[in-house]
Amino acid sequence: MSRSAGRRHMAGTGACDYCGLPLAGGAVVDEPTGSLGAPRFCCLGCRFAASITASSGADGEARWMMTRLGLAIFFTMNVMVFTMLLWSQQEGAAADPTAGSRVFYDLARHACLLFTGPVLLLLGGPLVDDTLADLRRGRIGISLLLLAGVAAAFGQSAWATWQGNGHVYFEVACMVLLAVTLGRWLEASGKLRTTSALRDLQKLLPDRVRLVTADGEAEVPLAEVRPGSLVRLLPGEHVPTDGRIVAGCGAIDERTVTGESVPVVKGPGDRLHSGTLDLDGELLVEVTAAPGAGTLERLIDAVTAAAAGGSRQQRLAERIAAWFLPLVLVVAAGSCAVHWWREGMAAGVLAGLAVVVVSCPCALGLATPLALWAAIGSAARRQVLVRDGDAFERLGSARSWCFDKTGTLTTGCRLTDVLLLPAAAAAGIRDDDDLLAVAGALARGSTHVHAQAIVDEAEARGLAAVATLEVRTVPGRGIEGRLASDGATVQLGSVHWIERLCGEAGIDRARAVPAGEAHSALAIDGRVIGCLWYAETLRPESKATVAALLARGVRPLILSGDRPERVARIADEIGIEWEAPLLPEGKLERIKALAGEGRGVVMVGDGINDAPSLAAADAGVALGCGADVSRWSADICLLRDDLSDLPWLADLAARTGRTIRWNLLWAFGYNAGLVPLAAAGWVHPALAALAMLASSLFIVTSSLRLADGGGERAAPSVGATADVPRPLAAPVLEPAGAAGAHR
Repeated sequence: MSRSAGRRHMAGTGACDYCGLPLAGGAVVDEPTGSLGAPRFCCLGCRFAASITASSGADGEARWMMTRLGLAIFFTMNVMVFTMLLWSQQEGAAADPTAGSRVFYDLARHACLLFTGPVLLLLGGPLVDDTLADLRRGRIGISLLLLAGVAAAFGQSAWATWQGNGHVYFEVACMVLLAVTLGRWLEASGKLRTTSALRDLQKLLPDRVRLVTADGEAEVPLAEVRPGSLVRLLPGEHVPTDGRIVAGCGAIDERTVTGESVPVVKGPGDRLHSGTLDLDGELLVEVTAAPGAGTLERLIDAVTAAAAGGSRQQRLAERIAAWFLPLVLVVAAGSCAVHWWREGMAAGVLAGLAVVVVSCPCALGLATPLALWAAIGSAARRQVLVRDGDAFERLGSARSWCFDKTGTLTTGCRLTDVLLLPAAAAAGIRDDDDLLAVAGALARGSTHVHAQAIVDEAEARGLAAVATLEVRTVPGRGIEGRLASDGATVQLGSVHWIERLCGEAGIDRARAVPAGEAHSALAIDGRVIGCLWYAETLRPESKATVAALLARGVRPLILSGDRPERVARIADEIGIEWEAPLLPEGKLERIKALAGEGRGVVMVGDGINDAPSLAAADAGVALGCGADVSRWSADICLLRDDLSDLPWLADLAARTGRTIRWNLLWAFGYNAGLVPLAAAGWVHPALAALAMLASSLFIVTSSLRLADGGGERAAPSVGATADVPRPLAAPVLEPAGAAGAHR
């Protein structure tokens, strides 16, 4: 089964066909607008880079591109040598206008003409193509002005060489072409590097699959597979799209999905995520998601959409760039006209060309998106999914961080005790095992740690699951459904919720509850039949994470729906403020109140009851183990399920914000300083080209410092993704009363 190195998915989302970055309004296309299948590029640099890698692949053609640039540099150096000889000879000819001096002068000019021709042929093609594309769309762009300036400088010099009289400017044409090409190639390469994580993920999807039908087995393109199709997967192959195992058993490497380094053994009935790796088993898989709609593709969609949405600073830069180019055109035309009128055509052309070359609209356009993409790519390599660029930017400056407790600061909950109440016998519940079988059937669809503790204990005892119907979540209170055997209504949830439903009080007093220990109740047909107790453990990294955030000047705070004594025990252990008990509505109000203080609020959670708070916060962060609704309500998802990523993420977001601001300051300052000097005729076009190259180099290198993540730890693979949607259930929490707080 071959593996794809293409960009079939990203290209279909309005992205550049070379680097994968989102297309802006000024996208470069190879054909007139409306042509089907025409490549689209975000800038001339990507169009140039794509033109040299299109025929025989990136490796071979990249070497040919470097050969072209190397040859162009060689010829340009020869032009500069003869140009310096011309400058020195001009002074000598003025003092000694002999025939020999004139002959040498003519030979040097012809040598410049000879060496300039190859430079035009090697580097001028993409500029011509881009100009023609602009003209076909009825638009005048910077490429047209660059081409006009280069052509004017070369034409003026060629005419002077032919006539044997006048100044030559071959070095201007060569330096402008060389610097523009190098600058835009540098920009395109920088953008390509920022999207390397996504391209690595795309390579995990195979091009072809083994389709199993009644007529036998055949290898077909992945695009021909539909939900319900059967495909065969061999050891060492990646899962092409989401599916369910029909036959076979094997160890699956899910590092691209969860970051889990230990392979997961799966068999019939288990789900597979696209992009994961079958290590050792031959599997027959029923496809459950169409190609392009699988787990891996959803990750790429989410990250691409986040970068395409940009940030507030990017949108500001784009609005400014929209009028910057017309302003440059006006300044260049005015400078050309004034200098032409005062000093002649050559001076006018050089002044106008200097303005066009020295202006750096690319730097202005790249200042924000390149830094944002570098940071998002760095986060993806650490398996942190950034879905909203604005929220990521706000996270770096937020000073209030709110945490859910259960499943976020704590992990690993075990069932410690089960108590049968007198009503259990009337409901047909004879012992603890019967109670756990019913409770486990309700809890099986939940991701909350209390529900998982019930399921784990039921499985450890080897209890058969009781069939249930119409199981649904009651957010912040519990789970309810019906028994398939007799239609009896069953509720599992917080003690206070069960008390209100059943009209019984004091059931939580049936046994003394240790301080800080959680418990819930089970009811059948309005009768409370038992209580369950759990012990909660703190995540190993919780203390260090909170300490690191405190060191950053952040105010961490627990917002929990659990009982105050249980929240206080966890909060005291890690040294954090807390407020409890809070229902989802109470958490939402507290988030809004903190946001009203103007400090910026980050909410970190994992349960379905956190979804409103995650959406309302300035930045919502969900753990990878959380319910799907929580994950996709969040702006950022920690797919590795590791809180120690939070300080790193906060630092990355802060550095990204600083880089963007510095890039914008440079872009504005550079253009504000050099464009007027060029318009005044004080900047030679060759020096303008070098300045433009230096500006692009500064922006690219400044942004790419974010690509390494600031010393990120090694990750087993790039990227991760959301789980396939599954039934959700609420955590078993206490209801809100008069909220307690500790500061």
